[in-house]
Amino acid sequence: MKTADVIKKIEETAFLCGAASWDNCGVQIPSQKKEVQKLAVALDPTENTIQQAIAKGADFVLTHHPLLMKPRYLNKLDTHFSIVSALITHDTCLYSAHTSLDANPEGPAGWLARALNLQQCKLLSNTCTFEPKAVAFSLPQRVDTHAMLNDWENNPHVLHIRYAAPLVNVTYNKEHRSAVLAQLVADLDELPIFMPSTPDTDSKSLGFGTIGTLPNPVSFGIFAEQLASVVDRDYWVRSGPVPETVSKVAYCTGSGSDFAPKAFAMGADVFITGDVKYHSALDTTGCILDVGHFSLEEEMMRQFSVQLTKELDGIEIFFLPAQDPMRLIGPFA
Repeated sequence: MKTADVIKKIEETAFLCGAASWDNCGVQIPSQKKEVQKLAVALDPTENTIQQAIAKGADFVLTHHPLLMKPRYLNKLDTHFSIVSALITHDTCLYSAHTSLDANPEGPAGWLARALNLQQCKLLSNTCTFEPKAVAFSLPQRVDTHAMLNDWENNPHVLHIRYAAPLVNVTYNKEHRSAVLAQLVADLDELPIFMPSTPDTDSKSLGFGTIGTLPNPVSFGIFAEQLASVVDRDYWVRSGPVPETVSKVAYCTGSGSDFAPKAFAMGADVFITGDVKYHSALDTTGCILDVGHFSLEEEMMRQFSVQLTKELDGIEIFFLPAQDPMRLIGPFA
């Protein structure tokens, strides 16, 4: 499968327009390969993970966390140098779907809501709307139709191409309208008559955190048992008062404690996340359960690998599991 097609499929779930402004989503290390035969999926681009992926012959590595948030020089023989060197030496692409993946509750980021069977789910923070648009136009007979359609499909801003001679239907993200139409005009070497058309992709509300209602209210103890059955971690950290019953549940993968006040304002009985900050715990008015950054996002990426296996034909996809870097030790005398 073409590398461009793999990236496009990833971005059909991890919408770049939904990523946080401070984030670094997308290609981290490019590859000169035009085809992908093996795709590795993991949570972090650690040195060990990259070595495993290369040893298994991966042409493309997809991780949740970016290699770095900001660029830096390769002026030290450290772990960062080793990772970059290995990827370049083996011509292996590294791609990060970080907050671009977190922002789509219908994708793997919504796994906990589905596992708990939450109903009437809403976003805690709606950041943007992915709004596709489409135009239809006639292709001149003189053009190389196959080559031109192929070029447009490889345009990262084009979401879908549908051709029923002589009309072409091009679906694109609304914010990239100017860039897409400019390429169409340049390739055709004439100004076609663009007719508004029906997009082949649905619009989506994007944002961070989810709140929903359990099928039936339960005691906190029973809810804790339900949560323990789906979250793979042997200890949690609780902050705030324990509710007698749990009906409405909110959560945010990763470091989501900043969303706790919004969750409780929206009626959540419990807010689940990872990496709860001290002052978030100190000031909370509701029950926060820190079940670990790793446990929530490791499962998210495992489910993303399963999804991509179903959606991408002709390539081998494998998940590289890791270990939670946080360890509980003790007790001490």
